[in-house]
Amino acid sequence: MANDKRNETLITYVSDVHALVTHGIQAIHRQVDQLADVSHRDASAAVTRFESILRAQESELQNRIRALGGSTSQPVKDVVSAVTGVAAGLINAVRASETVKSIRDDYTFISQLGIAWLMLHTTASSLGDDETTRLAERGYADTAKMIMHIDRIMPKLIVEELREDDTLRPSDAQEHTRAMVRKSWEREAPIGV
Repeated sequence: MANDKRNETLITYVSDVHALVTHGIQAIHRQVDQLADVSHRDASAAVTRFESILRAQESELQNRIRALGGSTSQPVKDVVSAVTGVAAGLINAVRASETVKSIRDDYTFISQLGIAWLMLHTTASSLGDDETTRLAERGYADTAKMIMHIDRIMPKLIVEELREDDTLRPSDAQEHTRAMVRKSWEREAPIGV
C-alpha cells in the first residue's frame, strides 16, 4: 500500500514536469520557425537548442512515467494546464522587431521549469527513487544552462535591437551587464532579510 502511494506521488510530480515540457515545446517550436529569418542569430540558435533539449527531456520523462506504472496519455491536471498555458501564451507570438521580448518570455517559462525540476528532485530524493532523482538532476542542470545562456546572449540582443533605431545611438553595455549578472548570481550571498 505504501509503495503504491509512493509511486502515485512520483508519477504526479513527473507528470507535472512532463506537462510543462510538452507545452514549452509547442511554444518554442513556433519560435524556431518565427526566428529563422531574424537578424539576431544568437536568438535563433538559442531557441533551436532549447527545443532540442526540451524534446530530449520529454522523452526521458515519458520513459520514467511508464517505468513508474503511469501513462503519458492521462489527462493533464487543470492547475498544470493553466500555469503552462500562461507560459505558452507569453511566448506564443514573436513580435517582428521584439526578439528580446520573446527570449525574455522564454526565460520566464524556463525559470518555471527549473523550479518544477527542483521540486521533482526533492520529492524523488525524499522518497528514495534514485532513478527519478538522477533524471531531475539532469533536467535541472539543463534548465540552469538554458537560463545562463539567455543571461549571456540577452545583453547582445538588446544592444542589437536598440541599434536598429538610428535615433537611439546606444553604447555597448554588454560587458557591464554581464558583470552585474555574475555578481548577482553569487550562490552563497544572503538575500538580506
